[in-house]
Amino acid sequence: MPRPGPHIIEFYRVDPWPIMRRVLVTGSAILTTGGLVIGVSFLARQSVDVRLAAMLTGFALIFFGAAFTILGMHRILRGEVSLVLRSDGVCIQSDGAETLVPWDDLQAVRWDAAAGCLVLERATGEPLSVPRPILPHPAGRKGGPELAARVLQLKRRAALNLRS
Repeated sequence: MPRPGPHIIEFYRVDPWPIMRRVLVTGSAILTTGGLVIGVSFLARQSVDVRLAAMLTGFALIFFGAAFTILGMHRILRGEVSLVLRSDGVCIQSDGAETLVPWDDLQAVRWDAAAGCLVLERATGEPLSVPRPILPHPAGRKGGPELAARVLQLKRRAALNLRS
């Protein structure tokens, strides 16, 4: 019995870990440095003015490290991008917006290695590129060329009215 309406065949999303790792490592390093500066200011045998300046520097580093981490994570998590291969076409969800490219409108799919993104060429409009790379090459995940080939394979299956 056919399913009512479109259904999801495959789902891909951007792997945010490489960018998150940079933000988390940098932010925690700044926070740790600030804590160490404050700790050393208590142990140092310097004048009160030097210790006070060191403490203020440490507090500034802690504040900056925390703000850097929070704002960086917010920026990363706000920019969620996913690619949904559905029975009725390819759906790109980016920054809260959803764009559906029906199988009939999809002319070609290619991986643009220079830009690092998937490009969907449409019959009734300009090519649509995914804003950020979908699933880079870590083990067990499709790389760009493999993903483009998979989308074309599903397009051919939809043209022949085969179930996926």
